[in-house]
Amino acid sequence: MHVNYKLNTNDLDADFLESVKLMFKDKDIIISIADTENDEDFALGKAIEEGFLSESASREELAKVLYAD
Repeated sequence: MHVNYKLNTNDLDADFLESVKLMFKDKDIIISIADTENDEDFALGKAIEEGFLSESASREELAKVLYAD
């Protein structure tokens, strides 16, 4: 399973942690944290991630995202 959250650090609390623990019960997980100050970089990373996860994305579509101005 793969889940992305976009939230403010002020929203991180024990309830959030408990929800993650319930969702991935008894499994090893990877936690990766990045700021979203540069929304363009965030959008690019998200588009690339979705492209790699989706077999419907063509090389041309990924190239458009990678080389867009």
